[in-house]
Amino acid sequence: MNAGFLDAFAQIIRVKRVDRDTLIDTIKTSLISAARRKLGQEAEIEVELDDAKGILEVYRIFKVVKKVEEPDTEIDLKAAREMDDEARVGSEIKLMLPLEEFGRNAVQTAKQVLMQKVREAERGRVYEDYKDKIGVIASGTVRQVDRGNILVNLGRAEAYLPNREQIRKERYNQGDTIRAVIIEVDKEAKGPLIVLSRTSHQFLRKLFEQEVPEIFDGDVEIKNIAREPGGRSKIAVNSRSDKVDAVGSCVGMKGSRVQAVVNELHGEKIDIVSWSESSNEFVSRALAPAKVSALRFNEAEDDVLVIVEEDQLSLAIGKEGQNVRLASKLTGWKIDLATVRAVERKDRLEAKLQMDISDMVGVTPKIASKLKGLGILTVQKLYKTTLDELIDIDGIGPKTAEKLKESAIETMEELNKALEELLEKEKAEEAVTEELFDETALAPEIVKEEEAPKLTEEQLFGNLSDSDDDEDEEEAEEEEEAGEDEEKAEEPEEAEEESDSDEDEEEAEEEEEAGEDEEKAEESEEAEEESDSDEDEETGDEEEAPSEDTEIEEPGGEDTGPGKKE
Repeated sequence: MNAGFLDAFAQIIRVKRVDRDTLIDTIKTSLISAARRKLGQEAEIEVELDDAKGILEVYRIFKVVKKVEEPDTEIDLKAAREMDDEARVGSEIKLMLPLEEFGRNAVQTAKQVLMQKVREAERGRVYEDYKDKIGVIASGTVRQVDRGNILVNLGRAEAYLPNREQIRKERYNQGDTIRAVIIEVDKEAKGPLIVLSRTSHQFLRKLFEQEVPEIFDGDVEIKNIAREPGGRSKIAVNSRSDKVDAVGSCVGMKGSRVQAVVNELHGEKIDIVSWSESSNEFVSRALAPAKVSALRFNEAEDDVLVIVEEDQLSLAIGKEGQNVRLASKLTGWKIDLATVRAVERKDRLEAKLQMDISDMVGVTPKIASKLKGLGILTVQKLYKTTLDELIDIDGIGPKTAEKLKESAIETMEELNKALEELLEKEKAEEAVTEELFDETALAPEIVKEEEAPKLTEEQLFGNLSDSDDDEDEEEAEEEEEAGEDEEKAEEPEEAEEESDSDEDEEEAEEEEEAGEDEEKAEESEEAEEESDSDEDEETGDEEEAPSEDTEIEEPGGEDTGPGKKE
């Protein structure tokens, strides 16, 4: 045997990690196929291979017969005696075939068969190694990127990361290190057997198990995961020990543990929620950072109405509805959001539309009394009652129960339409009321500052070729400005002279006004003296008048009588 063949044999076993016996059988099969390609498919071929002794021999076997009927497998006794003196009829004759005589096509066939068998053996080995590693994080390097799909070299095997299992906005180049979780090992696949994923919930779970020892040890359990890869994720965790804080363990000191996971996911935001057996608490925590005012559960339809304040509605919804969508996936409840104001309005209108069970079509007084006796007083209550519960009522058969249920459904549809109309009407009235008072009218008017026009290069620098002319013009302008300054300097002197003459005229006018004031004062004094003399004359006349007209009685004298004068 060729020494190079032995080296290749050992290398295949070492690199491809193919079993020795499997490789020997593969080589034998390939050589037999090559020999039959040259000698015919009916030829009987035997291969002896011993890698330890270095033996590789190919024989063609003939059966000794008296008369040859199958030339590919039989030989007559005379020809057999020429090869072996002890040959007899019924015995076998081995004829050695030199490998050099196989020809190019036969050797190529042997090579293809050998490669195929080695590949199949390698795939079998990979399948056996990785079939029990589903859900485990594998690390490798990017070998090839084809149309968004990535071929990853894991060392002893190749894996396939399809585009659908990649986080959006992630880009990888050849040679980059990549981590992903194994989600499938397909033995029948034409390409790589191992399928990886970075968008799976299992990938996020395994990352936390690697970063948080409490999860790996079992003290903290991840109850559920809701994820939108590349955007945001919510995980619900629960502590099995009273001494361990589930949320704090996942966050780590200054957020170190959760930040490591976020970095691996290229900035994907992660909300860690404390799990609770109470649906009320769990749903409220899942909608964080929004604060929930009240919850109304409908367990029959796995539906919950979450009531929040006006300023918390946008937080509960999240960006493009992401927060409420993830909370719904995490809790398993279908979440409907409503404000306190909207719920109060709807409750008020529903109370107005409550319909007595006796007023529903198809309900006789007898049936109404039975239903009221069981607490079914309104159509709304009958609508929520199941068909089995109605059948269990004495005196109500299956057909009657079905008719009642159908009638209740039809009546509720009409009532719901009326309720929607009332809601729309009130909303329209509120919108009109809000339009009547526009708060923006009271806001200060915003004056937009006009932007200064941008200067062009020509305005800034001008034409360099005309620089001399510009200098002459500038000198002429400076001379003109100097002349103007001199004229301006003369004008103030003339203005000062005019102001001095104006001041002299003002002083003369003031002196004339003072003389007029003195004359007026003397006239007023003369008028006062004349008025005083007139008053003295009048007082003298008044004193003389009583001596002529008044009567005088003298004390102790006789009455002179009226009309008598003294």
